[in-house]
Amino acid sequence: MNIFIIGDDVKSVNILTFILRQEGYDVTSVVDRTQADRALSDHLADLLILDEDSIEDDLLRRIETIRGGSSIAMLLLCNPAPESDIIYAYDAGIDDFLTKPFGYQMLLAHVAAQLRRARVMPSSLVPNLQVANLSLDPERHTVTLSTGQSRQLTNLEFRLLYCLVNNRGHVLSTETIIEKVWGYTGEGDRNLLKSLISRLRSKVEPSPREPKLIMTVPGVGYTFNPVDSA
Repeated sequence: MNIFIIGDDVKSVNILTFILRQEGYDVTSVVDRTQADRALSDHLADLLILDEDSIEDDLLRRIETIRGGSSIAMLLLCNPAPESDIIYAYDAGIDDFLTKPFGYQMLLAHVAAQLRRARVMPSSLVPNLQVANLSLDPERHTVTLSTGQSRQLTNLEFRLLYCLVNNRGHVLSTETIIEKVWGYTGEGDRNLLKSLISRLRSKVEPSPREPKLIMTVPGVGYTFNPVDSA
């Protein structure tokens, strides 16, 4: 599997590169951001790691630009940041976040989770999914509502909706959803899931404050209700 690393700190990038190569990954790294976009487009990568100090507006714009032209999995490594900033990064298009400092085993776990997802469920091989209310296009990461409107989804939004629709009629626990969408579980991910549910409802529900499709089951998790019309 191929991994691409972009960062400013040469020492940090070199350490990441060494660790991942020791695990057998094919790694390309760039510390000159002026060359990053071209280098990324010239390499076929399964995972992009962004090695950053903080979540700034410039970083969010770069993430949005990358996501606008690619569905590559993105892992952001960053110093501790407010939860709101982390959510902004997810909104911009990252798939995973790891707070510095971290142990190398935790890094490898996050990398493996993202690569496993890319290997198991490449968008080009996932079938379109259609129910009475909406249809999902995995290749374009779009959802078409019963009104005919089409909405663009981020990687996380798409994985969450696909998971819920594919298990429609069944209640999925919070832990199960986090495992399926992020690839690992953790207490901190519960708030991120709530935020992701809220953003997804704003795109697919006629009245997000009174959801009819994505239903909360208190104390358990969530379920997709395909009966009510969108």
